[in-house]
Amino acid sequence: MSRDFIVFLGDYADRGLYGVEVIDTISSLLEEYSGRIVALKGNHEDYSDDGEPRFYPCDLVYEAERKKGGWMRYFVEEFKLFIERLYLAAMIPGEILMVHGGVSSRIKSISDLRYPSLLVERDVLWSDPWGGYGEYPSRRGAGVEFGIDITEEVCDRLGIKMIVRSHEPMKALSGPCYEHNGRVVTVSSTRVYGGKPFILVLDPETPTNISHIFI
Repeated sequence: MSRDFIVFLGDYADRGLYGVEVIDTISSLLEEYSGRIVALKGNHEDYSDDGEPRFYPCDLVYEAERKKGGWMRYFVEEFKLFIERLYLAAMIPGEILMVHGGVSSRIKSISDLRYPSLLVERDVLWSDPWGGYGEYPSRRGAGVEFGIDITEEVCDRLGIKMIVRSHEPMKALSGPCYEHNGRVVTVSSTRVYGGKPFILVLDPETPTNISHIFI
């Protein structure tokens, strides 16, 4: 039986003209290939229960007005149900943590990802690595900028070797961006910023043996 699976790292809209279509496609994949498709939540899936985005800009609202007959109808009847199917993180035990944004010192154990507080969820969705040490409030207004030592601490606490994330496509215009001594990998699958989209391929026997394919 095949062990292949696909993990999407979030931000399905607001990356070009076809956010609605991307969401529809991933929803269909989740239905057809349940158990082999994992979709994570990104900060562009961070909405209030009333359909107000917690980020800017938000193109999906205007897309839904044109393509789905109105934002609130689409949010209540389709998009909110999609968001509820998204995971905050995915893990290959002992190997790799996959998130949209990043990590923070608030993550003490795997339980913090399974049952996240609001602050932990914001950190996972919004945080970015930086090249020094320590942890500081993010310039984005949510999450943190986490240093090399924070990556090492979280990896040790979770018993993993590296973190795969997205959230900063400008870092990965021509391929994966490795930071924090190779323990944080940033990926991008959008052409919006002029880059070459790609996917990571993980060796099933040694997941940290990573290659990539341009798409």
